Amino acid sequence: MRDAEPTAVENALLISNLLAIVGDEGLQTGSSVEGVMPHGWAHPIMAVVAPASVSDVVSVVHAAEEAGVAILPIGGGTRIATGHAPLAGKEILALSTARLNQILDHQPDDLTVTCEPGVTLSDLQRRLGEHRQFLPLDGSLPGKSTLGGIVSTNASGFWRPAFGSPRDLLIGVRAVMTGGQLIKGGGKVVKNVAGYDVCKLFTGAWGTVGVLTELTFKVRAMPEQMRALAWEAPDLVQAARLGLALHLARLSPAYLLATNESDGVPRLVVGLQGTTSRVEWQVEDFTRRIALAGWNATPVVLPTADIVRLLDLQSRTNPDVTCACRIVCLPSEAAQLLASLAAVPNLALTAHIETGILSLAATFPWPDAVNVVSAALPAEANILWTRVDPAQTVSDPLPVWGANRADFALQRALKQSLDPANTFSPGRFIGRL
Repeated sequence: MRDAEPTAVENALLISNLLAIVGDEGLQTGSSVEGVMPHGWAHPIMAVVAPASVSDVVSVVHAAEEAGVAILPIGGGTRIATGHAPLAGKEILALSTARLNQILDHQPDDLTVTCEPGVTLSDLQRRLGEHRQFLPLDGSLPGKSTLGGIVSTNASGFWRPAFGSPRDLLIGVRAVMTGGQLIKGGGKVVKNVAGYDVCKLFTGAWGTVGVLTELTFKVRAMPEQMRALAWEAPDLVQAARLGLALHLARLSPAYLLATNESDGVPRLVVGLQGTTSRVEWQVEDFTRRIALAGWNATPVVLPTADIVRLLDLQSRTNPDVTCACRIVCLPSEAAQLLASLAAVPNLALTAHIETGILSLAATFPWPDAVNVVSAALPAEANILWTRVDPAQTVSDPLPVWGANRADFALQRALKQSLDPANTFSPGRFIGRL
């Protein structure tokens, strides 16, 4: 391990070593890597390496650390633009999990599945669906999003209130850390409480402590019915207020959303799952309560394609979007936050009523959007800017992850202890970890 930036000769030697490890099909250099990094990153990626086995990952980590090069783990690249660009001062090697894409084990009777990190969410759901099972995660762009990326970013979609996040569903993990050290945590059974919870260490770490190589999840039996209904609302604020009242009524929907991204009108969207009789009862009760609120009680039944489209919009990859963020506040504060934002033109908003998570995208110049959103934030709310143009923020730095929390010193000490050479995704995470 070393601190000095590699020379051109040393870089060439590293490329030669990587070629020997992964072969021609596992290495990209030159102009072919330009599309990997977001526009505006000042420090380019020197190469993309795609190991085909755990032993390849170990060898790549050894080679990179010996050469003093940083490693940026990437999956489908759907969240590569989120967070800070890697710190300058080290060459950056992107480690792709594209060839680590096998479903290793599925135990239908035990409701568990084990896969490599490069498996996409849609491929896993397709495999589980053959046994009338599913992984209760419904994130954006499932055909591109990999399980490794979903775990690393703790990404979740509309089903989070009903089933939790990846942190709640991951029961086993294997990874490669600094020095090429292989580690494992958890296992392939749901009841596993022995030892340090390595699963939670890697979940939401944004690739800053190592490279995931194997993931085990608990899965569920597919429900008899899955239905999404939408009621047109007078405005987003009233949608959020009525949604909160329905949440407090304990009708147990899979999700409740207030959004202006479904057909461009403010709507309250309700997702239902369960037995046919349960779903029919929920439909009747929601309809009755919404009629009592004075709304048009006739719902629009949203086809699955519409929900998938709404989910995909939350990825904020539309080229018209100038910046986007995710705000987490108390559910009771969501309506007031929407009241501060809803009148602003060209803001796309989707609020998860039960969790207080609000996803926002703007199509006007980003400094104005930052000012509007910052002024509206409740005092204890947390914000993550999921899309900004790094080139535009050089002269006006933006706290992408919001303010550091009181426990940041512990996070920094953990990073320094687990990754002393600052090899993995340096500077990408909170406080430039």
